[in-house]
Amino acid sequence: MKINLKAIALLMTLFSGDSLAEPLRILGLNNAAPGLRWQVVNDTVMGGRSSSQIKRVGQGLQFSGRLNTNGGGFASLRSDRMGLDLASATLVRLTVKGDGRTYSVRLYAAGRRVSYQHAFSTAADEWQTVELKIPEFYASWRGRRMDQGPLAAADIAGLGLILADGKDGAFEIQVGSIEFDVQAEPDSPDLSQT
Repeated sequence: MKINLKAIALLMTLFSGDSLAEPLRILGLNNAAPGLRWQVVNDTVMGGRSSSQIKRVGQGLQFSGRLNTNGGGFASLRSDRMGLDLASATLVRLTVKGDGRTYSVRLYAAGRRVSYQHAFSTAADEWQTVELKIPEFYASWRGRRMDQGPLAAADIAGLGLILADGKDGAFEIQVGSIEFDVQAEPDSPDLSQT
């Protein structure tokens, strides 16, 4: 009798209660968190001069404004507490149309002052899909990298987007969707046994 271990592992994953059967979308069509609210947090909280706003564009968001590095130099948006079970998530996937600048996704854990962030570059006026692996996010506090342990996906309570690239001037990014997903395993050799 021939047993295909790869097929058994796939079936176990599909029927496990801890796995995401499909991506868990928090922004965009078929959103699992339709009541999720977003707010702007700029460097004005510490005396800076950057400005930004968010507005709904279809099922997504448009985040735009002007970065001013004199006295701060960041503009951000963040979600309210999500209240979702993300324990099995291994990546965050966004569809964005940027302006050529570098933004960061921030993940917030309940009860922690640090956030965990991961940068991504945008192509000006082009839609792109960005996938960021949760284990590659690093702890940050007030723009400084902190020596903290990795973020467990089960602890993720909120999410945000920040621009702090050190360049004065206007910015605009459209976010069509944000979802949490499980990274697909790379193809592995056939582990069939006889």
